[in-house]
Amino acid sequence: MKTAIITAALAASVWAYAGDGKADKVYQKLGAADLTGQAQVILWDKVDEYQIKGDKSIKDLVCLAENIYFEARAEPISGKAAVANVTRNRVQDPRWPDTFCKVVQDGPVRESWKTRATPSKDDAVFYPVKHRCQFSWYCDGKADKIWANMEVTGETIIGNARAWTDSLMIASLTLGYGDHLALRDNTQGAVFYYNHNLVTPSWSGKKTYIRIIGNHTFMK
Repeated sequence: MKTAIITAALAASVWAYAGDGKADKVYQKLGAADLTGQAQVILWDKVDEYQIKGDKSIKDLVCLAENIYFEARAEPISGKAAVANVTRNRVQDPRWPDTFCKVVQDGPVRESWKTRATPSKDDAVFYPVKHRCQFSWYCDGKADKIWANMEVTGETIIGNARAWTDSLMIASLTLGYGDHLALRDNTQGAVFYYNHNLVTPSWSGKKTYIRIIGNHTFMK
């Protein structure tokens, strides 16, 4: 019964947004992932709620939110905030690039064999080298998509929709929109982390342990 109520509430919000034109906006890919229709509606809702203006600011929001979503979708708010804080700490650290999108997509790239075969250098298309980037979801060889709803039926995928909404909220606060003072750095300056339930990376012994939050161990 509770699931039905939540589904109905989310569906109602989608139709409400569609009425004011948000669902009709043409989404030009700003980050690495594709978004289903409801994921786009949720994005524009948060952009409006936090009054985020300008292409660069919205692009930063999308890149950071995607990283939170794919790295910590099943984590509670504290775990999602921790991923956001590590991403921000890297942006502020001279060892990494100085924008959120560049930090999230950091890693070696290779040129597509199709454009490599052409004489022109202007048509070159590059892809990340598989399993060589900083955040594993970005170069795991899988298609990246925020599935907030089923595309054929329109049915809300409640867990994904909620995780995407939370990811955008946390990203907005991390970027300084809204009451950002409430979002402290719960990683205490961490710039590295790993999922201790899945891997023990070789570099972990060379870093300083800080703490565990959810499924991740944070280090610097």
